[in-house]
Amino acid sequence: MARDKVKYGRARLQAEHVLGVQEASGLAPVGDGSFFVVDDEHGIFRCFPDGDPEQLDAGTGMADLEGISITPDGRHACVLSERDGSVWRFRIDGNDLCDGERLGNLPRLSKKKNQGWEGIAFAAAGTFDKRMEVVAAHQVKPRRIGLFDAETLEQRALLRLPKAVRKVIGQLSDIAVDADGRILLLSGKSGHIAEMRLDGEELSLVRLYRITFSKHDVPEGISIDARGCVWVCTDGEGMLRQLELTL
Repeated sequence: MARDKVKYGRARLQAEHVLGVQEASGLAPVGDGSFFVVDDEHGIFRCFPDGDPEQLDAGTGMADLEGISITPDGRHACVLSERDGSVWRFRIDGNDLCDGERLGNLPRLSKKKNQGWEGIAFAAAGTFDKRMEVVAAHQVKPRRIGLFDAETLEQRALLRLPKAVRKVIGQLSDIAVDADGRILLLSGKSGHIAEMRLDGEELSLVRLYRITFSKHDVPEGISIDARGCVWVCTDGEGMLRQLELTL
């Protein structure tokens, strides 16, 4: 039987900006043109493209931050710490984050340091389940996509990547989900984005996209804004890139 040919699309650069956070590891569009951005070691920032970043008190004392996402209703933002898999929820108050609370920890799948959960996103109620869910990407050994209840972090599923994805991409960097259930999985060190769908309890590949990367400037965060625009941030030069994913 002939093997299915992997479909590649084109990732066209629409805009590029200086983010101002050099070790950016995750981003979440706010809606006014700004972004909440997490830095591996320096906490949480509010950033405008080509502007000066504002460090938020909400991230004080937090480390190994590898993901951030805003709930579909726009009321809260959650951040992920790779060190222990902890997920923290903050209320969005204008330009700030406040009232932080620790929701709990995602399950530990690897015994090695810094090989844990690397990115999170939200799936609105009705997208994959009747409840809103946290969707998380586990970096390596094993590379998995996890689905968790957004309030309790109770695990619903741990999903294997399609074989075609496993063969091409490397370590997982971040994940994004849009309102239609499209999943974008970023592997910055291999320079790929995998577009996938969830069919029942299995992930299926739609297409792959090659993106610009280097060992000095690695794409680490991905997000989809309310207009459907795809945004990527980099660790190294701290760039913000808007991409158009086409056939």
